[in-house]
Amino acid sequence: MFTVSCLILPAASAAQEPSVNQKTQESSSRKKGTKLDWPNLSPLQQTVLASLESDWNTFNQNSKVKWLKVADRYPSMSSADQERLQGRMSEWSKLPQKDRRMARDNYLSSLQFLPEQKKAAWESYQQLSEEEKQKLAQQERAQKKSGAVTSPTIQPRPVLNSSNPSSNPAIK
Repeated sequence: MFTVSCLILPAASAAQEPSVNQKTQESSSRKKGTKLDWPNLSPLQQTVLASLESDWNTFNQNSKVKWLKVADRYPSMSSADQERLQGRMSEWSKLPQKDRRMARDNYLSSLQFLPEQKKAAWESYQQLSEEEKQKLAQQERAQKKSGAVTSPTIQPRPVLNSSNPSSNPAIK
């Protein structure tokens, strides 16, 4: 009986622990990283996304995939679009985290408005004099200083392509 239990225990513990070969493979795959790691990007992708290199490791996998798709489309973009993309990436990479967070929050809050509403508001803003624009900017700064900063609550957007227009609250 004693010999049987001795044989069973080592076998059970061996089944629970990965083999030395498995450990070696796992650690080497961690060292190699993934195809989304900066060193594994193509030279074109690295060139296009160069302004994001210092932040690359902080991006989640979905963000990296989206940026790689942008980089892959880059050669087919017009030179004006390429220039605009490079400028925006450069500006974004220079922003402090606080400003990036505010930009994301502003974007999320803008989703609650229909494109037509945004366009009308922008056109209305463009009609203002420089003095009125500065007044609005000062009011906005004063409001932000007066209270705690909070993120907007994300609300579901109304369905725009409903087959029954009377059931869509945005069309009333």
